[in-house]
Amino acid sequence: MLLLLALSLPVFGAPQPPGKKDKGADTKPPIELHVGIRDLVYIGQPLSDLIKRFPGAKVHPFSGQEDAVNVQIAEAGISCIAVGNPGELKVASIGFNLDGAYDVMAETPYRTGKGIGKGSTVNDLLEAYGQPFEVLGQEPRGALRKRPAVESPSAPKMYQYKSEDGGIKTFFLVQDHLVRRLVVNDLQPLDQHVVKGRPKK
Repeated sequence: MLLLLALSLPVFGAPQPPGKKDKGADTKPPIELHVGIRDLVYIGQPLSDLIKRFPGAKVHPFSGQEDAVNVQIAEAGISCIAVGNPGELKVASIGFNLDGAYDVMAETPYRTGKGIGKGSTVNDLLEAYGQPFEVLGQEPRGALRKRPAVESPSAPKMYQYKSEDGGIKTFFLVQDHLVRRLVVNDLQPLDQHVVKGRPKK
């Protein structure tokens, strides 16, 4: 479930030198753990409101389902999954591409309220948010892709944090010591509409 937006993540090559914080990004609203960005793109947001705020968003059905869609806001480095009854879909998963543009997805200009964004290291992450409740490895895509050693810094790892009630989990994807991506997942609606709702083969 937590891998929904992570499954499409690229495995990055050698890291670029950490960049300095974009001063222009400091004026932008912060990303909040377990929320997203209030009043812009957030968990529980109606899909219609999200599209109103990002008219260029690309919306595609998730695995052919009517009760789940993928939303890609490429120029803002944001991807979402919205679920619910047809016509009443709400955002249940948000991914922010913090570091490293790929395909058509740009780097997001947003940072977390504690400053985690482009150029942030795993040490910055731990200093800002403390120890995660769990760290998981991400399987590389493609059966023929060479798998990095478990302790290799090039092996993607997900540092997971959860809300007080455990209903929402936020993870940071870390690779080559840099924080690459942040994903917020609202577990109950994803479980109801995406995990259980996937067409059976």
